[in-house]
Amino acid sequence: MTPIAIIEAIATLLWTYAGLALMEWVVFVARTERRHHIPHTMDLLGNLVPAMIMLIVVVMAGAMIGLPSVVVLIAVLFPAGLAFGLHVSLNDLRDQASYRIELGRILSTFVVAAGIIYVRQIA
Repeated sequence: MTPIAIIEAIATLLWTYAGLALMEWVVFVARTERRHHIPHTMDLLGNLVPAMIMLIVVVMAGAMIGLPSVVVLIAVLFPAGLAFGLHVSLNDLRDQASYRIELGRILSTFVVAAGIIYVRQIA
């Protein structure tokens, strides 16, 4: 396996986790009262801002220093920031963290990401 394939697999895992977490967040927010939708959305954006600021700092530092592999960092940092922000928002929404739900999301992530990686390798 080449280093690019490893980076692509890691990014696929992170994108898959972020997608599943986003679906869970949307379902959770849809079940709340309508007046809570905007505050929950602002909470999500507030959790995404630090990760995106870090991404911008890495890109700017890479441009200033002249790193040729900044694109590889972006390919991992962007979905990692989304996954982190969604994970923190989900934990803020719930009263108590459930390990069964977290484990189910992680297992689902590995199953879906493995399927995506497998299909990409065939094509």
